[in-house]
Order: sequence, then C-alpha cells, then structure tokens
Amino acid sequence: MGVPYDIFTGAFLSKITEYEFIELEEENRTSIVDDYMKRALAAFRKNCKYDFFTTGDDETRSFDVEVDPSDLDELIDIISEGMLVQWLKPYVYRQEQLENVLNTRDFTAYSPAELLHRVGAAYKKAQDDYKNMIREYSYNHGDLTDLHL
Repeated sequence: MGVPYDIFTGAFLSKITEYEFIELEEENRTSIVDDYMKRALAAFRKNCKYDFFTTGDDETRSFDVEVDPSDLDELIDIISEGMLVQWLKPYVYRQEQLENVLNTRDFTAYSPAELLHRVGAAYKKAQDDYKNMIREYSYNHGDLTDLHL
C-alpha cells in the first residue's frame, strides 16, 4: 500500500485558513495544493530517506513507497510545512513589488504596506522552520558514518 497525496493535503489545509480554497472547485483546489506538495518534496528530496519524488502517481494520487509508520507523522509535518512555504511565496512577491512603489511614509503601523511586511516576515519564519525541520530530520535519520571527520 502506498502513501496517498491526501495525507499531506489534509495536514497542509489544517495549517492555513484560506477561504479561497473553499470557493474553488475541488479539481482546481487539488491541482494547486498538489503543486505545493510537489515543490515541497523537491526541496526535501536530498534529505528524505524515502523516494517520494519519483514514485508519485497523479492518476491514483498516491506514492508507491512503503513508509515506516513511525516515520509517517514526522514526514507529514515536514512536507506540509514545505507546502505552507510554497503557499506564502506569492504573497511575498506581491509585497516586494509594493515596497518599490510606496515611500517610507506609507510604512506606518496601520498601513497595508505594514501588513505586507508582516506577511514577508511570516514567510521567512515558515521558510526557516521548514529548513530546520529538514536539518533535524537529516540529523536524526541520516547515516553519519559516511562523514569524513
């Protein structure tokens, strides 16, 4: 039995409050979230001891890989965190474009630019959390005997 895409999708959707996803048709929502998942898996590919990258089947929406049940929760958390980073990325790019147009007087505590600045900070934090989760996973599950110390 493989690992279904929906495990990662459900974990990702539980981390966000995105009302636009509710309004989308299920097929469109699935396509968008699957793209986030694939990009998160690409970033995690080097460190993950399971091959999610080449075993995915979009027809059955599952990965043809056997995962130790004790590892599954950790993998779900890491990959859904990566999906969160991918979801936040477009908001950050929008912020950077606005910062170039607005002058410093517009960056007050109550301005939309301040909100966008905070979105950028949230993206940076999510990105850092994702990288740290990958490092910790790599440290806990990697083979240190290959290192030439």
